[in-house]
Amino acid sequence: MPRQSYDIITVGGGIAASALAKAMAERGARVLVLERETKFKDRVRGEGLVCWGGGEARELGIHELLKETCGHDVPYVESGMGPRDFTTTTPQRLPLLSFPHPVMQETLLAAAQQAGAEVRRGVSVEQIETGRTPAVITDGQSHERITARLVVAADGRGSVARKWVGFASQEQSNPYFMAGVLLTDVKAPPDTIYFVFNPEPGMCIVLFPLGKCRFRSYFAYPKTVGYRLQGESMLSLFIRESARVFPPLAEYYAAAKCIGPLASFDVSDSWVEHPYRDGVVLVGDAAATTDPTFGQGLSLALRDARTLRDELVKDSDWAAAASRYADQRRVYFRTCHTVEAWLRTLFQDPSPEAAALRAKAIPLIAQDPTRVPDHLNSGLDLPLNEQVRAQMFGEC
Repeated sequence: MPRQSYDIITVGGGIAASALAKAMAERGARVLVLERETKFKDRVRGEGLVCWGGGEARELGIHELLKETCGHDVPYVESGMGPRDFTTTTPQRLPLLSFPHPVMQETLLAAAQQAGAEVRRGVSVEQIETGRTPAVITDGQSHERITARLVVAADGRGSVARKWVGFASQEQSNPYFMAGVLLTDVKAPPDTIYFVFNPEPGMCIVLFPLGKCRFRSYFAYPKTVGYRLQGESMLSLFIRESARVFPPLAEYYAAAKCIGPLASFDVSDSWVEHPYRDGVVLVGDAAATTDPTFGQGLSLALRDARTLRDELVKDSDWAAAASRYADQRRVYFRTCHTVEAWLRTLFQDPSPEAAALRAKAIPLIAQDPTRVPDHLNSGLDLPLNEQVRAQMFGEC
């Protein structure tokens, strides 16, 4: 027999789970958050909300909380064509908001707990039971079985909950790795993110200020280059290759020091077409992952939390509400996935076919940068159709 019953159990305590737990607890739901880690560690993960993600955070009531506790405003982006001010060129009128990932997680978990959610740390889930009254089985000697109206699987990119429940995943292999490292003593402006492609070698750099003299530096490179950037001993190679993409980095990184791990990971996409079934719903990276080069993961996680919250609040039939969330999730994920593929082709792909597309499109984009669709900064609800694609590739 179940020991306790809740309205919502989240498997995982990351940004999507914590934001949803806070939002639903504030509305009277009995929420249990199960988080495996007792202390969040620094890893190479997303650490910023693009402008539309900041808008989602605002809708969830956590934007000011993040800004006041761990956030750092980054109003400008430099992509090699001069700085752009996010606060005047996006509908949200917000800067990009960066933060150390572990501090963000602790902040939102504490906020969920303060709102009334129960948070258990150091707990691993061993199984999920589906059905009208779904349940989770936790580890430990008792193997506690806990029931809920809805189980929210938020256990990340390698979600085991997704496998237990039987969700079928689709995958798209992208031919790149992305390396990341946390640095200090970087001589770059603290109010600007650098996001620059060099399609000839098929590479991209992102330099991301986190405040307090910390920068997360990323370098995307083809899987065919003959090396895999792993470990602090490869920092000099990381810096040299990054400067091939954007020469000013050689000066910015001249005195840089590692203060976190250097690691590479695959940027391939995976997704579940309809992330709800039998009392279990997927959110965040458990539902889908996109190429992290484009920095959409955390914003998508908050979009999931906000969309699911809105559907649950307006309908007592939570199975129908979660299914509607899954339908919406499919649409906005496809928008993100499609736009990223266009950008990857035009700005990163070194193939002769892509070079021919660039020869036609880039001169027109230089005259009118708005030819490039701005969904990844301004929001996934912007129009997406054949005309948008044709305009980007200089076909009209």
